Amino acid sequence: MIKAIILIVVLALAMFLGPVVTNNPGYLKLVLAGYVIEMTALGFVIVLTVTLLAIMLVVKLLKYLLRIQHGSFNFFRSRRQKKAQQAFANGLHAYARRQWPKAANELQLALQAGAFSHEKRFLAAYAAFYAGDYQQANTLLAELAADDPNRQYLEADMLLHQGQTRQAVVVLEALLQQPPVDAALGQLYLRALQQAGLWQPLLSAAGRAATEHWFDKSSWQLQRFAIYPQAVRHLAGETDFDQQQDYWQALPAKERKSAAAAVGLAWAEANAGHPDAAEKRLVAALSLADVAPAWPHLRQIALGRSVLRLRKQVQHWLRDNSSNGYLYAILAYLAEQEGEPQQAQQAWQKARQYQPELR
Repeated sequence: MIKAIILIVVLALAMFLGPVVTNNPGYLKLVLAGYVIEMTALGFVIVLTVTLLAIMLVVKLLKYLLRIQHGSFNFFRSRRQKKAQQAFANGLHAYARRQWPKAANELQLALQAGAFSHEKRFLAAYAAFYAGDYQQANTLLAELAADDPNRQYLEADMLLHQGQTRQAVVVLEALLQQPPVDAALGQLYLRALQQAGLWQPLLSAAGRAATEHWFDKSSWQLQRFAIYPQAVRHLAGETDFDQQQDYWQALPAKERKSAAAAVGLAWAEANAGHPDAAEKRLVAALSLADVAPAWPHLRQIALGRSVLRLRKQVQHWLRDNSSNGYLYAILAYLAEQEGEPQQAQQAWQKARQYQPELR
């Protein structure tokens, strides 16, 4: 509608002013460097318009050929863009070096001009979060869409870092009910449940993680050891762990039969006074690949003198893996269980020789 009105006004002006300009075209005389140029005012306007159009076309062509089509001939805008680009580069460098306050300041300056505003804002929010400035991080996140998974993840992560684990669990649980499920939010949900000490919901979430593939295969193999042994220990208490409970039976069979679950169940059996059954379970479930992730939990199982079968298994692995420090660490642990401190010390020295990071 507005375009139509403007067109009518232009046509009306042309109807009224056209005859006037034609009958009284005006007269211009330009004297420049000894040259005299004479023309009507209407002719001057036409020449000026054509010249400006030609200049615009040449500029566009040059910008395209020289690949500077995003450049600007506005001095102040160009200066602002250059400063924003430099701030973005400085912010990324500071972010990579974990200089969080500087990264947050530089990335916020970078928001003043240029592209990638969403990415700049998100990185600035994370830098402010790592710097401990939660208020500034929330201010930056407020400009992002409420359904942006990056915003949701960081808001929940901030709740965890501020000790508001139950609130983080509630927020993430609601988000995970909305398909499609974001795997990163699922991973954060597992961490929130662990920090909140909600062990039964953690096992339920672990079942979802396995079936909905919140982790890739190799990562999930390790993640199991961060979930099952700890959950079983807390749910078992001082009694036998009841494997008939709904929260355990609801897990996929593959998860209940995993080496990580076996380590947790072995702890519960040993804690309930059945070290022989615990040892049998470990020998049957553990493979060489499970030794390293199982070690922090394995060393907490009180096997007593029920270690013969497990020692034979470890010695068998050592024949072909004589530089595996974790195997020597297990031998040291088994010697401690049998009350042989000298053998334990020797095995532990071997373990530290091949795996200096062992504690």
